[in-house]
Amino acid sequence: MEGKSFTESLTRLQNAASEISKQATSLEHALKLFEEGMQEAEYCKKILDEASQKIEIYEDGEIKDA
Repeated sequence: MEGKSFTESLTRLQNAASEISKQATSLEHALKLFEEGMQEAEYCKKILDEASQKIEIYEDGEIKDA
């Protein structure tokens, strides 16, 4: 998933959630979408965690890579 933007990943997660909520979605397809959505959620969390660490470094008055 590297190289994908946060926005792209979040959009894919939202689309998966929307598709799962449709009644016409089969259980097999819903499970596949759930797995893909979980991967997207993990990727988004990783990006947010990295951003949070950078913010903490800047708030401490240090400007260096974590």
